[in-house]
Amino acid sequence: MKKLAWIWLVLLALTISAWLAGHRLDGAWLPLLVLGLAAIKGQLVIDHFMELKHAPRLFRYAVSGWLLTVLGLVGVIGAAA
Repeated sequence: MKKLAWIWLVLLALTISAWLAGHRLDGAWLPLLVLGLAAIKGQLVIDHFMELKHAPRLFRYAVSGWLLTVLGLVGVIGAAA
């Protein structure tokens, strides 16, 4: 099986895990778990499907920084609500 197919299966498994966690688990740590899974999924997409893994560091860091900024803001806004 090709590498991107494996990455896609990992993304699918992480999506299902996040969905199951959101529907079956409780706790104050749950949003952090779901945001953490979203961060892993986002970085996989950035590295493999956007093909930035071997791009110049500036481009990769810019897109990864955007991902972490958005997830951080979601976490801060969610904690404040």
